[in-house]
Amino acid sequence: MKYVACYARVSTEEQAKFGFSIEAQKNALEKYCKENNYKYEFYVDEGISASSMKKRKALNEMLSKSNAFDMILFTKLDRLSRNVLDANNINKILKENNCTMKAIDEDDVDTSTADGLFMFNLKVSLAQREIGKTSERIKFVFNNKRNNGEVTSGTKKYGYNIIDKHFVINEDEANNIVNLYKEFINHNGNCKETYKYFIQNFPNKGYDAMMNYLKETAYIGKYKLYRKDIYIENYIPAIMDIDLWNQVQNIRKKKAITRKDTVPDIFSGLIYCHQCGARLCKKTERRTKIKTISYICDNNYRFKIGTNEKKCTNNRLIREDTIETYLINNLEQLVNDIILKNKTKPKINKPNNLSKIRTIEKKLDKLKDLYIDDLIDKDTYKKDYEKYTKELNILKSSNIEIPEQKDYSYLNNIINSNYKTIYNKLNIENKKKFWLSVIDKIMVENSEIKEVIFL
Repeated sequence: MKYVACYARVSTEEQAKFGFSIEAQKNALEKYCKENNYKYEFYVDEGISASSMKKRKALNEMLSKSNAFDMILFTKLDRLSRNVLDANNINKILKENNCTMKAIDEDDVDTSTADGLFMFNLKVSLAQREIGKTSERIKFVFNNKRNNGEVTSGTKKYGYNIIDKHFVINEDEANNIVNLYKEFINHNGNCKETYKYFIQNFPNKGYDAMMNYLKETAYIGKYKLYRKDIYIENYIPAIMDIDLWNQVQNIRKKKAITRKDTVPDIFSGLIYCHQCGARLCKKTERRTKIKTISYICDNNYRFKIGTNEKKCTNNRLIREDTIETYLINNLEQLVNDIILKNKTKPKINKPNNLSKIRTIEKKLDKLKDLYIDDLIDKDTYKKDYEKYTKELNILKSSNIEIPEQKDYSYLNNIINSNYKTIYNKLNIENKKKFWLSVIDKIMVENSEIKEVIFL
């Protein structure tokens, strides 16, 4: 039986403009997997553009576990990527892990064949060309606006108002910013003490906002373009003296300690906080000859907006060797428990609405295609879309799903083998690959493992 990852994505713009939905993609992928007798799991990025990989958490998590999969499935290529470099990087990662990818709604996109790989590269190139042309048009318009001093975003920057499409200093907010800088200097860069002042004078603003304000170049009249190291002069008025700004930056540099962590680990990406659900951060102890790796919840260092209360109270480290020892010594019991739990799931009778649901979903797909091809107008599309969506929601609400019984035979095979001896002979990289192939999440709280969730 093949083990596959199903990837679905939709941007906010696509949802609003065309009515694209994650649910429709998931239903199509699930149907395809069941028809082909695949074991599968989903990775979903909702409200995120395909132009870049950086912010697509689900995609990156899926790729980090790709050595555990035989194939990556998605409905259409543009759900995966519209960027040639990203697409080829994805293909490279999958190839290194003996994993292929396939678009189930595009028969010619299948990297397990030479023709499919060719069509994959061709279609991604065409998609990026279209994105590039659109981007050039937008840049031209924005450059003209900036040359005239006009704001290109409706988002208000703290310290300013937008009047007649131009930035104008908000005197009250500007005074707040200047006083914040002075407070930071008075406390010699102590962020905790500065934050006490911040929450009293900046309502509904959090710790991250304070740190961003303390490095904002707009306050000295240098407007930084979003996500780029490009600064525009004479575009936004300065609200403070450059000497005050430089003094704060010098203190920040002295306080900052940056060190790239190159120590290999086994469990990064798998450890999660049992209390708040966040992924735990890796910490490396370097004061001894043998570098010790531990994990801790990053939310323990973060504050709830407008308060001194921490986002999470799970503040204790858990060592990597502790996790490893626990898993090796308890793997057999953990597997037996999950298999027993899976077998005793109650069976539930359900109305047979699946065929009706599939029919309406197909109608929605056809409706979308008609609208994109300009064969129906917007009003007709909206009317029919609302009608079919209402029918679909009624059917789904009355359709009680039977709890899925997972196939854990692969775990049985592991615990029935001489896995401890084999595991102890593995290097760190292969140990990591082993755990990624069997475990989805390890839930931790106060230095204790609370739950192990298998794939």
